[in-house]
Amino acid sequence: MPARTIFIDWDGPYALDEIEELEDPRIDYGLYQVYGSHPLYGEEVLLYLGATGERTFGTRLTEEQSYWEVEEDFQPLAIYVGRLMGPVTPTNGVWEEEMELAHRLLVFAHSPVFNAREVAAAPDDDLKNVHVVNWGRYLDLAPEVSGNRYFLKFPDTPEYF
Repeated sequence: MPARTIFIDWDGPYALDEIEELEDPRIDYGLYQVYGSHPLYGEEVLLYLGATGERTFGTRLTEEQSYWEVEEDFQPLAIYVGRLMGPVTPTNGVWEEEMELAHRLLVFAHSPVFNAREVAAAPDDDLKNVHVVNWGRYLDLAPEVSGNRYFLKFPDTPEYF
């Protein structure tokens, strides 16, 4: 697989009751971050990284709204949305593949509390050549995340003294 750089522009914060307005079928798809309080990790921490799939941010997060509202320990919540950006609009197939790759790499690299199942799985080789560059309001995410960091080992490199 050739090297692939994925650019994501993050926007927010949004409250749960504001997110339902993000329903533009041309642009309101991508990744999202949920921040809130956690009894062990403190206030305003990254709780979850999600992806909308074929649904808009408004539709996807409305589906999850009842879960987050019941979990009072994690309130108040702030949601940030990330949209793929670049010089050309990709086809739907390319867009879906890049969002899925970016989501998996970001989850693996940042280990959000509520993504434990995905974090526990070893990253697949298809992430090896993926590089995600975060722009805008990416908050606790690293500005850049490279699959090479998690896959490439240098066993034949002499030690430095």
